Amino acid sequence: MALVGLATKITLPFVALFALLLFVLGLVLAREILSEVEAHVENEQRFVLEVATFPGFAFDEDALRRIRDKSGRAVPGEDSAAKTSEFVVLQEGAMPLSTIARGPTPSSGPQWDTVEAIEKAAKLPPLNQQDDTIKRDIVTLAGRTWLVLHTARATRGPGVAARRVFLLYPYSEIENAKNRALMRILSLGGIGLALAAVLGLVVAHWISSPVRKLAATAKRVTTSGLGAATDAEFSGAVVSGGKVNPDEIGELAQAFQSMLQSLRQSQNELLKAERLAVTGKLAASVAHEIRNPLTSLRMTVQMLQQRAGNADATTQEAYAIVLSEIDRLALAVEELMTVARPRPAQRVPTDLNKLVSDTLKFMERQLSHARVKGLAELDAGLPPEIQIDPNKIRQLLVNLILNAQQAIVRDGTITVRTGWNPSANQAQILVVDTGPGVPQEVRDKLFDLFVSTKAGGGGLGLAIAKQIAEEHGGSISYETSAKGTTFKISLPTAPISVSASH
Repeated sequence: MALVGLATKITLPFVALFALLLFVLGLVLAREILSEVEAHVENEQRFVLEVATFPGFAFDEDALRRIRDKSGRAVPGEDSAAKTSEFVVLQEGAMPLSTIARGPTPSSGPQWDTVEAIEKAAKLPPLNQQDDTIKRDIVTLAGRTWLVLHTARATRGPGVAARRVFLLYPYSEIENAKNRALMRILSLGGIGLALAAVLGLVVAHWISSPVRKLAATAKRVTTSGLGAATDAEFSGAVVSGGKVNPDEIGELAQAFQSMLQSLRQSQNELLKAERLAVTGKLAASVAHEIRNPLTSLRMTVQMLQQRAGNADATTQEAYAIVLSEIDRLALAVEELMTVARPRPAQRVPTDLNKLVSDTLKFMERQLSHARVKGLAELDAGLPPEIQIDPNKIRQLLVNLILNAQQAIVRDGTITVRTGWNPSANQAQILVVDTGPGVPQEVRDKLFDLFVSTKAGGGGLGLAIAKQIAEEHGGSISYETSAKGTTFKISLPTAPISVSASH
């Protein structure tokens, strides 16, 4: 069994509603029109009767026939005998007068027994000369139904006699006129219903066309995957002049396209996450294998440096460089471990100003080698101790300072500022450099893993800095220009009172 299409579901209620409305209006109009038809015919026959009973008019059968013939409602090509009025005049003490022929008549015409039936049925009350109203009846006489209009008239002259004039009109002709009017109403209704059906189909096609295209696009995406192209014709149907149509279909199409884009982005992010997970496992394994040998190397170099205590300055410098490089390798290993196996922040009371000073001092030799000056601008209003993880914050600072030093390359300044926002219980760290700024092409993804502004860079430092800030419930942001870049770290934390710390 075929499913009913959207166009049919739209068209059928539309046509059914129009048909119901047309039916109700048709009933009301038909009743009014049919009543008007009957009233019109009756008014015509009343006028004929008024003419026939006009005072002073010669009252004989020939005169009545002339009136009948003049007032006939004959239709060309049809028997006019069935469409004319007939007169019957009953008078006390006299033979009835009638326009009905006494001899053989056509089968469709009235018979003389109609006169006899009227004569038997008529009851002539005493004549009231003041009552000249025309009365109306629908009666069956001699097997036929008639519209009978009758009135009483008084004869002129010395002997006043009661005379009653009957006008008979075949009621079948009124029914025929009603049927013709009804057929016209039905014909117009049928034409209106057909037009409504055509209009409904056009409207349904107009509404359902973009929906069908949307369904086809969804089916293609389902079978071919999220990489399937969307229907260009469908896109053109909902976009006009570069703007989405402001109707529900346009909104649906826009929502569908946005959903596809979101799904594609989610799919890409999922694939990226899977690759990062594999990379993280590999990094953790490599870092574990490197960390122990580095520890042994550092201990060995330190032992050799102690034994060569009286060595010349060049030898001591060489030992210091080797130890510095070992520390740099250890930091890289620590970064790999942080990415692969992040651990929650271990908050302890910490003097943030001292932590910044110690970190800059730790990196002093490396900054000096690159001819970059490191400055600390510490806020004296910062609480003496706040709840942070000092190891993670030190790693965050080292990553930002190294990133700034590599951006400057040579001859520049790195300034680390601290601050305190008492209303938000928030510590702030600003790392400001005088480098050339962040390239435009990486600004939107600067904190993503493996995104680096330097050729050959690993792309871990800023991602780890963001991770550490978020582990503390804080945030990291930056502002950049051709004159330098400023990284701002906000760390929500409560200060530790001196009495509590003791």
